[in-house]
Amino acid sequence: MFVTRPVTLSRTLTRFAATPSSSLASSSTAFAARLKKSTNITGLDVSTSPLAELESRFSKTLSLLTTLPESSVYRQATTALTQQRLDVVAKFSKQADAVKTNAEQLESLYRQAEEELDAGQLEQVLEQAVAEYRLAAKMVGWKA
Repeated sequence: MFVTRPVTLSRTLTRFAATPSSSLASSSTAFAARLKKSTNITGLDVSTSPLAELESRFSKTLSLLTTLPESSVYRQATTALTQQRLDVVAKFSKQADAVKTNAEQLESLYRQAEEELDAGQLEQVLEQAVAEYRLAAKMVGWKA
């Protein structure tokens, strides 16, 4: 019979993954309102500032992954994918800052980012990023 002990760090990281960043709340108000009204996916709401949210989530995931051993295959694969996605998001985020008051141009940038990421809608990519962060937090807990 296995005796399990609670991993406080893992639970804290999991709770942290579910809460939005306070810095996103202030940055999202500076952008024009989204023209997109629905993702057409039940239960998946339209994000008000998807690029900022993705950039924040990817950065947090990369930071968390550095706590895993460098030889970890999970760390290597996840770091490569997350860094590639972060680079794409950062590129479009800079462009979005330049046109943040023009909703049509913003939507166009969001569509271009979706095409370049090739992983569905930005809201779906955000869900994937949150799930990856939660898994990374569990991996850190399991390592301990």
